[in-house]
Amino acid sequence: MKFYGREQELRLMEHLYAKAPSFLVVTGRRRIGKTELIKEFCRGKPALYFYVDANKSIDALMEEFGRLMAEALDLPGYIKTDTPETFLEFLFSYDQPLVVVFDEFQRFLKLHPSFISQMQRFWDLAGRNTHLFIIVSGSSVGMIREIFLEGDAPLFRRADNILTLRPFGPRECLTILGDLGVQDPAERLNLYLLFGGTIYYYTFIEKYGCTDLETALDRLILNDLAPLRREMSDVMIEEFGREHATYYEILAAIAEGKRTQKEIADVVHLPTTSLPPYLRDLTDLLGVVEYRIPVTARRERSKMGRYVFADNFFRFYARYIYRNMSLYKSGRFEILKNRILQEWKGFSGWAFEEMARNLLTQNLAENYEEIGPWWNRRGDEIDLLALGPAGSLAVEIKNRDITLAGARRILAALEEKIPLIKGLPQPVITGIAACTIEGAEVLAAEGFYVKDLKGPGPGRG
Repeated sequence: MKFYGREQELRLMEHLYAKAPSFLVVTGRRRIGKTELIKEFCRGKPALYFYVDANKSIDALMEEFGRLMAEALDLPGYIKTDTPETFLEFLFSYDQPLVVVFDEFQRFLKLHPSFISQMQRFWDLAGRNTHLFIIVSGSSVGMIREIFLEGDAPLFRRADNILTLRPFGPRECLTILGDLGVQDPAERLNLYLLFGGTIYYYTFIEKYGCTDLETALDRLILNDLAPLRREMSDVMIEEFGREHATYYEILAAIAEGKRTQKEIADVVHLPTTSLPPYLRDLTDLLGVVEYRIPVTARRERSKMGRYVFADNFFRFYARYIYRNMSLYKSGRFEILKNRILQEWKGFSGWAFEEMARNLLTQNLAENYEEIGPWWNRRGDEIDLLALGPAGSLAVEIKNRDITLAGARRILAALEEKIPLIKGLPQPVITGIAACTIEGAEVLAAEGFYVKDLKGPGPGRG
């Protein structure tokens, strides 16, 4: 699959390369495209790529790194680079332009922490006299913070920039799916709702010729040789070892709609006080879960926080594969596929709401300072609430086609929630976003915000 997007990131990397010596950190959750971005940037440049394998000892890793460096730079045999000290000493004495990449750099924290402090020492003493462009990447946002961002971090303020890659947006993904041969707009949407903005999965859509939701299920997930059949379990085992089952249970609970610490703890049979370290790992380490508060709340004070998935495919896997492992392991894929297809409209509604909120936020960002969902303790919710100095906008999002009468009922119910929100900037506009909305022009003329998500649609705000 060809390389898509990331133009701004590539421009930054080219700038830092031209101004070497430079030090760049690239982070973001798994499968988001960090390695592909780095490979695209390194194309045609002198570069060394080192992968920090957590299953190897530091001695084995240095032997591998030294061998790779000797081969790439055509070094004479008498130069020894088989210890961290000799490896870094030679690297920082190299006097030609060179890109040096350490992928999954944060693993040195557990594998050999002194490597990080040694790199700091060499960078401080010799780095500014080299032509090196050092790029370190890592999928553990929490560990990257521990190495580079905290005040006592070993490489605090050494990086010229920290680049956090985000998932691709829905517009980009729908365009990519069209390029990959998915012609039906409804099926492009289904595939986006399944895989989200994690570009890694789109390579399999192309490779296996998937053109709709059903072929993606058949070829990528629901067969004994499917490339994604162990995707979530492999990641859990690699990151968490013997404790992976507990993380699995937590993800499955969130996929079933349990969103508070107490609700999750009740399902996984853990004390609520034991849950925070696991949830921190899933949010900071893997980035597949996100902690949210109502848009009107303040994070440091709110007790209304919820945990939701930040990854569409992990949510799907936790809900349908993990919870039905007996069916899956016994090869009864057709039963499982039928269950998924029957429940798809309801299950994908959450992902559709997330997608719609993303698109609406892009459109509204110029006029409103804070945008997000809102809820209260008694269970009232508003899908999108936007707050600004000139007023507020409240929008309900529906993953279906809406009649004019249905739209009026939804808007009336939304109007009843507005008085429940204290201190809401006035005036307040209410609105609706849905696949299609009958009589959208009529509602817009009456002063409502209306957004037809299958087309440009009329609207205001």
